[in-house]
Amino acid sequence: MGEFQRIRPFKILAVVMVTIAVVLTVASLAGHDWVRTSFYDGKVQSWGLWWKCFKVHSSFQMCVSSGWLSACAAMVFLSLISNVVATGLGVWGLCAKRRLPYVLAGAMCIISGACQLLSVVIYPIMFTHEIRSNPDNKTETSTFSFAWTYGIACGTIFFVLGASVFFLIRLRDEDDAQPMKSSHEKPTFYTT
Repeated sequence: MGEFQRIRPFKILAVVMVTIAVVLTVASLAGHDWVRTSFYDGKVQSWGLWWKCFKVHSSFQMCVSSGWLSACAAMVFLSLISNVVATGLGVWGLCAKRRLPYVLAGAMCIISGACQLLSVVIYPIMFTHEIRSNPDNKTETSTFSFAWTYGIACGTIFFVLGASVFFLIRLRDEDDAQPMKSSHEKPTFYTT
């Protein structure tokens, strides 16, 4: 008979979740629809992490401060880097069957979740403050709402924090893991 190796379903699930988080973070970072702003003249403009100004009409240009916008973009980018590192550490942990890569991947996921959380909290607070505090922006802007890439950024937090929990779960007994047959022999329930 062949040897049995132990696989950790929580660790595999954690790697899958953090890989999904990488894809979602790239989408939220590259997307230009964090906020959709409607103006009284009927024009609708999307606003993302990379544009601080846009021209509403020939006599008015709407701008926000670049400091907080750059900070939000940097936090999302740092979250992306942390997610990629956590994915690599998770795959390394699956191959090496050691606990240290899982702990490091869990820590990277926590860092990523904190960065992403900061960006999705700072962005709406500062954007709302900038729009409502400037009288020119207030008179031109009819409504604004947070769009799909902002929602993706919020959803990424759940995947990353879920992955961190699964990376950091420690099973007390080796018998709790699912056995996996690693030989190339036919299973015993086949008949020839």
